[in-house]
Amino acid sequence: MRKRADEDARLLANRIALLKQEELKARVKIDETRKKANEIVNLRNKHSEELRVKEEQRRQKEQYDLQVTEENKKFRELKQFRSQQRFSIRQNRAFSEANNVKQFRKHNREFIQKSKKEDLQQKLALKDFIKSQLREAEEKRRRFEREKLEKARREMVKRLEEETKLRRLREEEIARMEQEEMDLIQRLQNTQMVQKEAYEELENALAGPAAFVPEL
Repeated sequence: MRKRADEDARLLANRIALLKQEELKARVKIDETRKKANEIVNLRNKHSEELRVKEEQRRQKEQYDLQVTEENKKFRELKQFRSQQRFSIRQNRAFSEANNVKQFRKHNREFIQKSKKEDLQQKLALKDFIKSQLREAEEKRRRFEREKLEKARREMVKRLEEETKLRRLREEEIARMEQEEMDLIQRLQNTQMVQKEAYEELENALAGPAAFVPEL
């Protein structure tokens, strides 16, 4: 019985050691999973940022090309207008060169003022458009960050619940094994007491009055 108790204790110790090894493996696996999840999130964030930068560059280039096109158009119109004015001056110079020059200057000033006004309006419109696009991009970025944080929070809560469940199960198992170990120890102590009492009874019997003593 003592040998059996020793063997049970050895098996219990082996099981406890095995549980500790499994718990260590689980923690290593959890750390690896967390590391992999962080790597994926970082790669996804980097990719999203690169796409956002490329999209913003593309929009700015489109706006720049549009602005250059408009400026070239205005330059051609101005060039054409001035050419027409010069032609008109040459045609009408015989009639009223002074009046034509005056009118030309007037129209030229008006055209310049109109061009400046239109150019200012276009610049303001372009500025407002760029601001609007930047606000929209910033709002998308903030929305993406909020969604990312919320998703990460849900995943973290889920992992914490799973880890808590696993930890609780391990604690219950360890408590059960400890109780089993205590029961084994108590049983072993009881067995030793019974064995001691049997030895005492045998000694008392041998020390009593002479009697027939059977061969052992």
